Amino acid sequence: MKVPESIAVALKSVLKSGNKARKQTLAIPHLGELRKIPLTGLGWLVLLGGLASLFAWVLWDWAEAGAVMFASLLALLSAVGQTWGGGDLSVRVWVEQDRLRKGQDLIGRASIQNNGRRAVRALKIELPLGTEQADIALPTLRSDKSFSRDFQLQTRRREKIMVGPARTVRQDILGLIRRVRSWTDFQEVYVYPNFTPALGTLSGYTRDMEGVTSQVITSSDAAFHALRPYESGDDRRHIHWKMSAHTGQLMMRQYLETRRSHHLIVLDLKRENYGEADFELAVEAVASLAVSSLSSGQPLTLYTGKTVLKAVTSRAVLDFLTEVHPQEEDQEYRHLVRWALAHETQASVCSLICGPGVSIRRLQQICLIPPADMATTGVRADAGATLTRRGASSRRLLNIGELSQLPRGLSGASLA
Repeated sequence: MKVPESIAVALKSVLKSGNKARKQTLAIPHLGELRKIPLTGLGWLVLLGGLASLFAWVLWDWAEAGAVMFASLLALLSAVGQTWGGGDLSVRVWVEQDRLRKGQDLIGRASIQNNGRRAVRALKIELPLGTEQADIALPTLRSDKSFSRDFQLQTRRREKIMVGPARTVRQDILGLIRRVRSWTDFQEVYVYPNFTPALGTLSGYTRDMEGVTSQVITSSDAAFHALRPYESGDDRRHIHWKMSAHTGQLMMRQYLETRRSHHLIVLDLKRENYGEADFELAVEAVASLAVSSLSSGQPLTLYTGKTVLKAVTSRAVLDFLTEVHPQEEDQEYRHLVRWALAHETQASVCSLICGPGVSIRRLQQICLIPPADMATTGVRADAGATLTRRGASSRRLLNIGELSQLPRGLSGASLA
């Protein structure tokens, strides 16, 4: 066996062997109670080494084995003394904001209160922050005293972060015993994708009393526009009788048609059609279109694969998009679009979002699937690409490389 070249390498080897022995021992069904013993891997190695030294000392009267046994015993007793007691602590964690945009800082505070009669010795508090962790050193805390410490985490990606539950950790200097106590309270923090809310209103063709008035004149609606003489075939329910009596001829009411667009968004989740940056850009485009529609009072239905969300608030759709990820989908995007259109017959505006795995030509063909009177926009998210736009306002195709290009593409501004 090769001798380690340094003490650090030797210590790592010992810790690795101790952890392996501990896991193998705790895996034995009849020794389940050993799981409650707060020994670390190194602690189990010291304990087993001390027991082996005890047998060697008793059987063969080895003085060296006796010295190792007593040293192991003293080390374990010292570790027990350093980690003894727990006190009556209460730990409370809260954050300033539970909804953030990607790139913003998550700021919060941990407060620890000693409710017991005795002082609590210094220990460490581990606070999970999603995949990361904040370590807070708690000093000696006297009875009825409290300690607070702020923590901060810069969000780097779209995700839902679980803040907590907090853990108090007592560990001796040598790392033989580690006593952990967990609390149950935690908070969920949603890190939203970046989005551009000011995209304007996407108008469709569904008339609605609460819709936005257009310039189309109709004989039956809610927004009164003007009067005109009666023509053969007009509906007599819309005759303005007072004006007819005043002018001596039948006068008909005219109205401005009101439109309230039901917006359908279909997001492709097929993993092979995206790179990591492409998918994030696609989610940001969906978030921008959804928030803009909901801010304008438009009903919204979002299809992400086979998952359907009928959103009524921006918060609901952003919460949902926080946890959307690409999938190993077998269904082709065109089939998903057909399926969504078959279930959303009231939709009058359709936005189709996909990645660079769907070619421009293929997306053009998919944009022809919705009915001719449905305003359809295809958005191809290709991170780093230049903005290109094809088609007219009722059938348009955008290829965007960053989120800032989406408003320009939808508004029809010059690409120069």
